[in-house]
Amino acid sequence: MRILTFFFVVFFIASTTQAQIGLAVEKNDNGSSIKYAIRSGKDLNDALQNAYQALKDTGATGMIVKMKQEADCGHELNEGYYVLIRCDRKSGGRFLLTYGLGAGKTKAEATKRALTHLKEFDWGFEDRFGYDIIKEGKIEDLFAE
Repeated sequence: MRILTFFFVVFFIASTTQAQIGLAVEKNDNGSSIKYAIRSGKDLNDALQNAYQALKDTGATGMIVKMKQEADCGHELNEGYYVLIRCDRKSGGRFLLTYGLGAGKTKAEATKRALTHLKEFDWGFEDRFGYDIIKEGKIEDLFAE
């Protein structure tokens, strides 16, 4: 089974410095997400490299880079809350896991934006499938010191 890793880059821009965060998700041949890593960086390349390295350190292989973030997911914020959600569902006899990362001034806003982000990668997602919050916290805690 060949493992592919997709990088979803989420941007957080501060007014005086540019800090960014990368979400790397490893997917299997069925398109199911099997591992994830969230890492920050001083710029886009640094965040991507840190997320890539974090997954590589877990033994992930066959990595390719794919960036996507077209909807308003709150990724321009440099303070507030972030939420990482996961949907577990069956599709055509396959079990699928999908992740979404969102940020907002409130946890509710971050959760709504995480769902928007998840839907960008899981086109078959329907609200009836539901999701779980698997990681949450303050945005500023993700930035490297």
